[in-house]
Amino acid sequence: MSNISAIVAGIAFVTLAAANVVVMLEASWPSRSITTRSRLIAVHRLGGYLFVILLCIMAYSMSQRLAGLGITGHLPTHLVLHIALVLVLVPLLLLKILIARRYKHSGSSLKALGIAIFVISFALVSIPTLSELLRSASPGSLGLRLATGLVVVVCIVQCALVFKERKHSWASMESRIPEIPPRATALTNRESAKDPMNLLLAQTEQLTHDTKTLRFQVPKERRFRAKPGQFLTFQWTIDGRRVTRSYTISSSPIHEDYVEITPKRIENGCASLFLNDRAKPSLIVEASGPYGQFYFDETVHKSIVLIAAGSGITPMISMLRYIDDLKLATAVTLLYCVRTAADIIFQSELARLERSLPNFKYEVCLSQPDLPWKGHSGRLTGKFVSQHLIDVISPTFFVCGPKGFMDNARQILSTLGVKQDRILQESFGESKRPTEFRPQEAPAVNTAVFLHSQKVCQVSAGCTLLDLAEKNGVQIPYGCRQGVCGTCATRVLSGTVEMDVEAGLTAEQKNAGYVLPCVSRTSGTVVVAA
Repeated sequence: MSNISAIVAGIAFVTLAAANVVVMLEASWPSRSITTRSRLIAVHRLGGYLFVILLCIMAYSMSQRLAGLGITGHLPTHLVLHIALVLVLVPLLLLKILIARRYKHSGSSLKALGIAIFVISFALVSIPTLSELLRSASPGSLGLRLATGLVVVVCIVQCALVFKERKHSWASMESRIPEIPPRATALTNRESAKDPMNLLLAQTEQLTHDTKTLRFQVPKERRFRAKPGQFLTFQWTIDGRRVTRSYTISSSPIHEDYVEITPKRIENGCASLFLNDRAKPSLIVEASGPYGQFYFDETVHKSIVLIAAGSGITPMISMLRYIDDLKLATAVTLLYCVRTAADIIFQSELARLERSLPNFKYEVCLSQPDLPWKGHSGRLTGKFVSQHLIDVISPTFFVCGPKGFMDNARQILSTLGVKQDRILQESFGESKRPTEFRPQEAPAVNTAVFLHSQKVCQVSAGCTLLDLAEKNGVQIPYGCRQGVCGTCATRVLSGTVEMDVEAGLTAEQKNAGYVLPCVSRTSGTVVVAA
């Protein structure tokens, strides 16, 4: 390899190392979409392959040059250092490849290795170049002055960048201090609620005797982004009547062109009967969202335990599909409780995921087992849970199912020593009060004062605050209308309000006097900040 070729190869070598570090840091930003992150990871992988190929070429060229020099005795110091850097670089590259392939959740280790590889690559190229320049250049020559000036300029630029970054960090910290909204996701949810989308039913698939998956095509102009475990709120038109229902997304959110839900057929359930018996491809429905705080985040949850009953498997399957699509190394245990073997939803999909994901295992428990069933039977018990969990301290627990099931699961986990802040549960919005309203139990006259809108309204029997606001032109953003998403959270300044469901409120919001107008009814006179 000629001197010019060696210089070009050295510049390309260092540039590839620097570019790989930049791409890796860009891909690690939480705000990146799944598609963008996947593309950046692909670019980073391609750059890594080119870097390894170029290293092999340069190492071969260096060995040939050393052999041609015919050096006897001790090697010059700069050549010894050059060889030592190569010997350090090779195992670092192998270690980085191993971690990237087997331990994808170790993002901080990959960043540290990438930066170390860049530093060593820069030294590998610059040390022989500078030593040759210093050896051949005469004192005061132009080349020596340019090299010295370049080093000084690089140092000044680096100092300036560090100082600027520190100022920016302090400024961003100060800008975050003043005012914190009552709910971190309120603005995101409200923006989504104001911008509903029309989904086209593309296909259906029967999973069990009473469960069907419906795949909807997302409009091409809409960038649909969800987190695994969140839900959508649909506005169905059934027999000329508008029906609002929320359904968990069962597909992996990595697919931005379609979304799937898996409703279970419930007798006397208006929407579930329509979706399982009458919904056909080409149906168009309006949907808003996604909503919900019940979701998996790979940057936070390093190991998870999923505990589901019946159709509570839907958010869990979304999480598992997401983990499989991104080939994450997250350790996952699923405990799934159903009545009979015929009620196991996603049975073939769970078997496929168990083969595909090395860190995934699941157990099914039947409360009414069939005769040939050889697995676990009965209801969810502490013995069943502890039997399949080695560690109850580090995982995050996701619980989804009927209210009684979730209460039992939470009590079992607490008994096993699981802290309450590590237990997340999905609420289906069960009412805490009878579904049939009795007018005679309500006060004779209820009044709601919407302070910001300057409106005083009489409340009719059984009317929620959100219904009353809509009838009188008071704008309150909403999402699920079931007290789950928290989009409509509004502060009550005075008076008494009874809520059917409180799942959509955080503890801070409850303490600050916030309510969910979609499931709230007044008692006497109330003043609302709306």
